[in-house]
Amino acid sequence: MSEKQGWGNICERVDTCALTGAGAFFAAIDKSEVLINGPLWCYFYALRHLEKARPDMYTRFYGSQPDNNAVIYGSEEYVTQELRRMLEDGHKPSVLLLESSCSLSLIGDDLAGMARKLQLPFPVVTLDSGGMVGGFAEGYAKAAKKLFAQLLPQTATAKSLAVNILGQSEFYLQGAADTRELKRLLQLAGYEVLCTPGCECTLEELQRLPEAALNIVTNAELGLPLAEYLQKQYGTPYIFAGLPYGVQGTLRWLQQINAQLPAPALDKVTAEAQAQDNYLMSRNNEAIALWGSMWFDNVLVSAPATQALCLAQTLRTEWTDIGSLTVICQQPLKDAPACDTAEAIYTVGVDDAAISEYFKTCENVLLLASSSESSVLYRRKQCSFDACNICYPTNDEVFITKQPMVGLQGSAYMLERLWNCFIRRKKNKVE
Repeated sequence: MSEKQGWGNICERVDTCALTGAGAFFAAIDKSEVLINGPLWCYFYALRHLEKARPDMYTRFYGSQPDNNAVIYGSEEYVTQELRRMLEDGHKPSVLLLESSCSLSLIGDDLAGMARKLQLPFPVVTLDSGGMVGGFAEGYAKAAKKLFAQLLPQTATAKSLAVNILGQSEFYLQGAADTRELKRLLQLAGYEVLCTPGCECTLEELQRLPEAALNIVTNAELGLPLAEYLQKQYGTPYIFAGLPYGVQGTLRWLQQINAQLPAPALDKVTAEAQAQDNYLMSRNNEAIALWGSMWFDNVLVSAPATQALCLAQTLRTEWTDIGSLTVICQQPLKDAPACDTAEAIYTVGVDDAAISEYFKTCENVLLLASSSESSVLYRRKQCSFDACNICYPTNDEVFITKQPMVGLQGSAYMLERLWNCFIRRKKNKVE
């Protein structure tokens, strides 16, 4: 990386644009469709990211394909043409997101007015991407709040043990599997999970959001704006619980929630956690007998902020011994989860000089990050490192199976991956 180039360069980042984040929130709604009013570059950029979790996304993700003159004279002709095509083809989405790209937003087209003119037989939510500052998380939150304002009921009665999980996205790596594990644990503890916005939900489930007695925020960069909106509109309390990594981390996560809203069957989760802990201990001891105690000289955790901090906390306290632990958060958080196990915590856009220096000097490091970080070290050529991807992009590793990284099931998956990294490193030293 040149001295003039900041770490904010998208080529060195995990993040994607706000238009993609908005599209991702709607793409997770069953039978929804998305129409991008913008150039093909924006359309394919967003589609490529969404296809990582939804390979069939192209069947309900469209582009208006305006020409260059539309930036000056408006894009109504192109938007109307595409909406009419959808009607003629018999499209009946549960909800349609109609959003303009940054460039098309400059002319201030009235997207809502265009949709009203055609009297579309399905709900339409319109969004202007040009007004968004930030990346994926900002677009996700803005799209969610726009849908809430337009399609949620004005009033609702809270149910005693009903909760929502706010802050999940199936377009985070293993996001759908993580959400299913969180939902499973909460249901096992006796809660009724009404909705998981941003991940495998229906419009009907979204409209039940106000019925919750408590909103549980996981990824703060995605979920806090939603929780604050729902608290303001409906008075629903929320707790920022973060992400539960490891067996003990999962129990602490549930205990936080239980303190706010007592669970009728927490003992069921405790029993499963004890069984999982015993199983992992036996497998761990077997691996130690063969390969010695797991140890990494240096570890870098770089990911969306909540994930990075929560995983780093469990990494050292529950999974492995580490010489030096560094964390890079991909965005700033106003309410960051506790992480007292790292020697250094950096934030992209704030500590770019320190991050750049770290990548110039680090040696013998395990990356719990993405292929963006790996590519920087590949270019150094002489740097010794191993990679264990925990977020997108993942160009140097293939993910086919859907396995959670969080919760009790995720504790086994992550410990397995760490052991395999350690074993590869030991074998490479021998060779």
